[in-house]
Amino acid sequence: MVWIVEKKVFHHFFDLGFETVRIPIRVKFEFEVKKGILVPGSISKSILYNLPALERHYPNLDPARLQQTIEEAADNKIQKYLQECGYLKA
Repeated sequence: MVWIVEKKVFHHFFDLGFETVRIPIRVKFEFEVKKGILVPGSISKSILYNLPALERHYPNLDPARLQQTIEEAADNKIQKYLQECGYLKA
């Protein structure tokens, strides 16, 4: 059993209707691996991005919608990373 901690910076493209904003997000995630395979349910993550700056530049921004789309994007990027590294069962 091994715990792996990864730190990655991903870019999320958020559509505001009149403009698409590229948002850098820093994701730290850790997970357990046994015999080279991810242990289900062992992934934990923390996500950082500059919400105050986004709210200053885009006052009509919906923070709840932004948070939801960033969570989904981070989950997709993590799954892609795990698949590329061979930690997921085929």
